[in-house]
Amino acid sequence: MAILSKRDLPRRDVTASSAAAQQQAEVIPPELLVRRDNTVRYEKDGPIYATDGKVGTLKKVVVDETTAEVAEIIIQPDGSEKMLVLPADVVDRSAGAALFINLNRVQFNERVNNGTTYSKNHFSKADLKNLLKKKDASRALMPRKSVTNVGPDFVETPLGSAIDRLGSRPVVTTSVAAD
Repeated sequence: MAILSKRDLPRRDVTASSAAAQQQAEVIPPELLVRRDNTVRYEKDGPIYATDGKVGTLKKVVVDETTAEVAEIIIQPDGSEKMLVLPADVVDRSAGAALFINLNRVQFNERVNNGTTYSKNHFSKADLKNLLKKKDASRALMPRKSVTNVGPDFVETPLGSAIDRLGSRPVVTTSVAAD
């Protein structure tokens, strides 16, 4: 009869399995991929998804009070303490509390490394009652960014048409080498 011992077995790499679990957790849930909301909902502490996975959490929304439009979003990247300021033009759509941006992870990480970091003294708290009064006047300027509903933990804007959303995507150019 053979006696088995664990001494000769190679040890399992715990870091590799936790990295695989973290990579799997960053994948976009399928139910969010098929969901289509009629508005873009900026919800505090909602997850932010790039085109290829989760990249951070929404912390604040910057609204231009003179036009009642969403100007910028403040994101805390996953695994980082600093907060990043991004223009509202990078937002593609929302699904519940989740917000989708039209950048991939590499582009997002470049923005994290080279972008503007949030500084509390550059912003002030918005007057929610005034925003709701001004929302109707601003619709003609930028309908996709105009604030339609505001609450203590969320801001909503119209989704706009698919053609409008295509116009807001960054232009990607490719070059073809001639023979």
